[in-house]
Amino acid sequence: MALNLIELRQQKGELVTAMRKKQDEIDEKNSETSEETQWFEDRNRECSALEQRIKREEDIQAREKANAASLDENQRSNDLNAGKGWTGIHSPSPIGARMPTFAQLETNSTYFLQAWLRHAKGNPKIEQEHRDAATFLGQDFRQKEIFLPMVKTYRQFQREWRALNVTTTNKGLETISEGFVRSLEVAMLEFGGMRAVSEVIRTDSEGDLPLPTVNDSSNKGVILDEATDFGSSVDPSFSQVILKKFKYSSKPVLISTELLQDSAFDLGARIGEMLAIRIARIQNDHFSTGAGTTLPKGVLVAGTTFAAADDLVIASDDVIGLIHSVDPAYRNNARFMMHDSILAEIRMLKESTTNAYIWQPGLQAGVPDRLLGYPYTINQSFPSASIASAKVMAFGDFSKYKIRDQATLRLVRLDELYAATDQVAFIAYLRSDGNLLDAGTHPIKYLSMLPS
Repeated sequence: MALNLIELRQQKGELVTAMRKKQDEIDEKNSETSEETQWFEDRNRECSALEQRIKREEDIQAREKANAASLDENQRSNDLNAGKGWTGIHSPSPIGARMPTFAQLETNSTYFLQAWLRHAKGNPKIEQEHRDAATFLGQDFRQKEIFLPMVKTYRQFQREWRALNVTTTNKGLETISEGFVRSLEVAMLEFGGMRAVSEVIRTDSEGDLPLPTVNDSSNKGVILDEATDFGSSVDPSFSQVILKKFKYSSKPVLISTELLQDSAFDLGARIGEMLAIRIARIQNDHFSTGAGTTLPKGVLVAGTTFAAADDLVIASDDVIGLIHSVDPAYRNNARFMMHDSILAEIRMLKESTTNAYIWQPGLQAGVPDRLLGYPYTINQSFPSASIASAKVMAFGDFSKYKIRDQATLRLVRLDELYAATDQVAFIAYLRSDGNLLDAGTHPIKYLSMLPS
């Protein structure tokens, strides 16, 4: 029988209580046996597994609410557009025709995507539906590549379809199934951690994107005597961060012809997830530790160091010092980021003066786990051990890390390349860059295990 969220949180609370009781016993005798060390490792794994189950269940509930809201929006859109010149699901789009309903766009774009993925092979009836959908969108499912816009809303559909019917041609391929795009977006967002907390900027321009910065933090006003000249001007310090567009590839994803022809299989969502995870995996590495110049500049390179004690052991005072090394102006929106194995080291740390645990579990709905009152994000691209020179933890306002994406992802189908094994390959291309927007006041700092 599946456990609900309340039961999962209760299990987590009981596990944390047991771990802390054991830690207090170890602190009292001032020694730890190998069996106790192993016990903590096992409990940490159990706690991490529970946290993952809780997150999955929360995500499922959130998606159910979003789907319900989407159905409501579809119904409103259908009501608004009913009886305005559209005769059927696959009706073609004459120039100047009235707006299609969101349901019509969604249905036809889903058929078109499935036709493109499968190349309309198999059941003749399904093949005809695919052709009708392609006609509706003004497309040919035999083309070798399509372009998928990242993040779509009904209003964007309206604007693009209106432009399509009145002023342009051959743009219907951009109204691709929201389910496919959503699967791709969610997979990219959930993998790694950097995309979940950074600001993602989507642009259509081909050139570099300059982001200006200004630092006036060292300048202050003055009191003037009566009839006294205000003196010479003091200019702030201006600079800029340049975001480029590095070309990322998912590498080919091979799908057998038999699987392509299985109409019961949600092919779009599955391929979207696989392509997204491949791109997200390498991008998260680069957004975390990339050296810059020929690839994105990672947050652990663009950030500012805060040195821990030179004993290669993370102490609670190091974590507290890291917090207060960041300017208070950035701490209202601040969080920690670290590898999961580093979190395991931190779970049992106590504040040196109050003897209180610095990690607090969130046991209620909507209340996340916190570290010294701040939320944290697990990032498996961060260092996994507190060894010499390791940058084990970052803290600050991660919205100051900017990720630039080209607004359109290119998806290519390779029919001939793997024909000898009766497979079709799909490959995705996305151009992105990332860097920290730091005017000189250091919004993100990282804990280094050796003094700088």
